[in-house]
Amino acid sequence: MDDKSFITETEGNTATVIRTSTGKELTQTEIEEAGDFYNIDLKEIDYAKIYNLDFGADFIGKLGASDEWMAKALTDKTYKEVFKKALSKNSSNVSFVSPETSNIFQTLSNNTDANGGSNNKRGTILRYPLNQDKKSYDYLKVCAYEYKPRGFGDGGQGLTGDYEDKGLNKKSTGNHTAYLPMEAAGLQESNNVSWGDDRINALEAAAANIAGGTITGAAEGLGPAFKNLMSGSKEGFDELFGPGKVNENDVAAFFAGQAVGKNVFTRATGKVMNPNLELLFSGPNLRSFAYSFRFTPREEAESRVVRSIIKMFKKAMAPRRKSGKLFLESPHVFKLKYYYNNGEEHPFLNKIKTCALQSFNVQYAPDGSYMTYEDGSMTSYTINMTFGELNPIYEDDIDEDSNDMGF
Repeated sequence: MDDKSFITETEGNTATVIRTSTGKELTQTEIEEAGDFYNIDLKEIDYAKIYNLDFGADFIGKLGASDEWMAKALTDKTYKEVFKKALSKNSSNVSFVSPETSNIFQTLSNNTDANGGSNNKRGTILRYPLNQDKKSYDYLKVCAYEYKPRGFGDGGQGLTGDYEDKGLNKKSTGNHTAYLPMEAAGLQESNNVSWGDDRINALEAAAANIAGGTITGAAEGLGPAFKNLMSGSKEGFDELFGPGKVNENDVAAFFAGQAVGKNVFTRATGKVMNPNLELLFSGPNLRSFAYSFRFTPREEAESRVVRSIIKMFKKAMAPRRKSGKLFLESPHVFKLKYYYNNGEEHPFLNKIKTCALQSFNVQYAPDGSYMTYEDGSMTSYTINMTFGELNPIYEDDIDEDSNDMGF
């Protein structure tokens, strides 16, 4: 069909439509759209599931196929005849499995659940824009995963772990992955670490030297601790009060000022204690990534995709209530990756560690006026979202000899 090779595999009352690389090779776009339904070893894609062998309405459900292919499969009678012939199912005595109970992906068609709920029970992969020409292009892949607490592990070792080393599971219900166009303003990174001013004057340094010797001796017992205290005190004061050092009047003025909380020392001597100012490292910072996407649906199917993308992010970032509603579970976390036109991770853009979605904003009338299509879809949307990495970037995360940009 459509110059593509397919086979069908029947299991009970259902059948799987499989796209094979025999004849016409799988395209990179097909592989990207298929996601987890692409079998890299067999070079096959589970395209769709036929769950109604009576071939009635909505007889086929989406797996790794594109939305365009699914639309044709559901509306073009030629497709249905080909499936019937392949499965040799022309009778009507085969049981029907409803879409509400079938364990398959649904298409992006409107809901048919009588209660108004979603038929999308397992989730799927979303893409904007829907590229009709199937050309390769660069994109940002955002995938939602179940949050997995670090825990303390053996002896608290879990606290030093990294979420890149943890086996995370994809969001189990609803849509879990979105392919979004490259957004120029968001293609940036800011790496920061914290350094801060630190001061220590001669008197404080002497006291630190004394305290350090005492603490070292304490590890060996009370006797060595007292000995180090006496020795350290003598050495410390000899260092301070030797020739050309601090005199007793300066010390008296300094401590008098400390006692009353006023700068008596400078008033009395016209001097200040040398603070030995130094910039010292105080810890790493976490990176954040901000994106702004403009969605302008060109057709009905694309409007539904935009709606699904917005709902996916809103649902995945929301806290989850446990039964009884006494506790809240953490929202989902996200993995973001940049890809370029051959479907590989982009070699000249930065990698991003596992993130939390910290903010998600939607503007339904970004042009300043209310405008819709006939079906009620807005003519344009703008979404702004900010992701924050769960772990800092460490020196060993970056390999200078690799063929990519690294973290």
